[in-house]
Amino acid sequence: MPIFDQRIPAYKKTGTATAEWKTFRKGLNLLLRPTEIGFDEMAESVNLILTGSGVPTGRWGTELYFDTLAGDDVGGLGSYVSKDESQRDLLALTYDGKIVKKSSQSYSLITGQSYPTGSTARFEQLGNKTYIVCKDVALTEYNGTNLSVYATISAPTGLSATNFSGATGSNRVSYKVVAISSNGGQTTPSTNYVLQNLPTDLTKTEIRLFWTAPSCATYSGFEVYRGSEGNETFLASTSAGVTYYVDKGEPASETILPPVTNTTGGVKSKIIAKYKDRLLVVPVDDPNMLMVSGRYPDHYKFSWYDGGGYIYIDPDSGDSITSIAVQPIADRIVVYKNHSSYLVNLDIVQLGNYWVLDPQYSPISTSIGASNPDTLATVENDTFYFGTEGLYVTGYEPNFLNIIRTNEISARIRPYLDLLSKEDYQTACAMYVNKKYLLSFPLRKEIVVYDRERGCFASIWRLPFGIVKMSKFYEDNGDEKWVLGLDDGRVAVFNRYLNNDIGQTIEKTLRTNKTDFGDWTTLQTIEYFYFLFRNIIGTTSVTILLEDRNGLTTGVKSFTISGAEISGYTGYGMDKYGTAKYGTSNSTSVSISSDEIPRWGTLFKVGKLLQMEVSSTAANSNFELLKIKVTAKKHQRGSLSSSTRV
Repeated sequence: MPIFDQRIPAYKKTGTATAEWKTFRKGLNLLLRPTEIGFDEMAESVNLILTGSGVPTGRWGTELYFDTLAGDDVGGLGSYVSKDESQRDLLALTYDGKIVKKSSQSYSLITGQSYPTGSTARFEQLGNKTYIVCKDVALTEYNGTNLSVYATISAPTGLSATNFSGATGSNRVSYKVVAISSNGGQTTPSTNYVLQNLPTDLTKTEIRLFWTAPSCATYSGFEVYRGSEGNETFLASTSAGVTYYVDKGEPASETILPPVTNTTGGVKSKIIAKYKDRLLVVPVDDPNMLMVSGRYPDHYKFSWYDGGGYIYIDPDSGDSITSIAVQPIADRIVVYKNHSSYLVNLDIVQLGNYWVLDPQYSPISTSIGASNPDTLATVENDTFYFGTEGLYVTGYEPNFLNIIRTNEISARIRPYLDLLSKEDYQTACAMYVNKKYLLSFPLRKEIVVYDRERGCFASIWRLPFGIVKMSKFYEDNGDEKWVLGLDDGRVAVFNRYLNNDIGQTIEKTLRTNKTDFGDWTTLQTIEYFYFLFRNIIGTTSVTILLEDRNGLTTGVKSFTISGAEISGYTGYGMDKYGTAKYGTSNSTSVSISSDEIPRWGTLFKVGKLLQMEVSSTAANSNFELLKIKVTAKKHQRGSLSSSTRV
């Protein structure tokens, strides 16, 4: 007959499940749901930074640096440092079109140039002068005292040409002449002069050109262009006062065309960058042209005659140049458009007796670009830039030092970027300080923070004002200031030791992931919770959120912590253990102090998903969250809500 085991099975105690948060080094993750992210990520992070191994704490505060008194957006920030470093000026463009410099808590007006109301300007220093560009005003320079502009001169006139040798043929050649101003700007070309019946090989004849110089105080020379009518290219240059040229058939350039606008009064541009001892700009009326200046001391001159030049980057493609960067370590210029980026090399080529600049470009990406020049920042050996496709980095491909690549780093905040408007992309600005890339959206009054040390997005900072411009500035004592141009006309600075925004409270919030203790099909009885804080200032609040069997999330436990608390004194041992003496105490007392603050408690609440929220909303409050641990007991199968059963 069958034999059955009739012994009663031994009782097996339900195991204790634990959830523990030891670090938040992977930062904020908005791409995934709170139930999908890890214990080292945050579902919400407002006004926080990460320190150490990934310890969240409150961000830096801000304080007033000076006030432009204009009451609206600061249009630009720049600086000027004299050659002997005895003078350091922080410059700003006010909303009402003035260039000012910081003077205590106010400003001093710099005279010599003004700008339309609401203009944007950008600054770059080279050769003991700071150059200022604006789309509405020609290139302006600041020499430490005042602003100066360049005089506009007219094109040469009276161009004529003679076939001196008398050799004939069926060839037809057109000439143009351009005047070069003392600042390296170019006039528009003279009226062309056409010679007919020339030999096909121009080396077999000699053509003499004459023209009349423009009426002006100073200029530096002329450029001669030759070719078929409407297709003239650069041939040669002459010095100031030399108003003739003898063409003996030297080859002309294949790519250098006459200028289409008069830049002798200075170029109008929204972009300026420095490449070694050259300046780079993009004319407003020709937004696919990259203009390159000559080398110092001709760094403010952009003509071929002075060692400068230009190149068209993917011209007439419907996509304009938005930004210029210099790739760290490399001898490369990177040009960004809205939806593409290009690598530019500066070569030189010989034309007859002349060596002229011959820029060349190649694409890096034909689908990803930058939205505006203020989002570019050099981050260690890479360049960060922001555009409609997200936040990207341009740098070297590992193990291939001659290959430049671009990669996205914004995947984890993509849902946030999806909420941005076109104006947000156009007005964004960025700065890299203290190993953090700060990307400001002034219309939203928020900053997205990328932590370079930990390779994550640390937080979203919310401010009572919009930051429209950001810049670094070094004071006379060597202190580095992180300068912020605000949307109300004030200029502020970040201060790592402040806990408010120009007197206003910074509210900080952290939410962890949601945990089901490893099994989403059962309920849990949450038993014990443990928190470990450090350096608490003011008041910090903790809320434990629990989703019950019916899917309703509520706060099942809340408590607050006020101030730093633990300190004490103890000897080497205890005088007695019970009634018997247990050793001799050291006569010298030892002080033990700690800034760590533990908290624990019991819940015994039933639910499916658990989430922790830590916040600090009181004035001048802050915290450091070190660890969290929770224990729970699992329920049996079938303990979920009966309303979900089918």
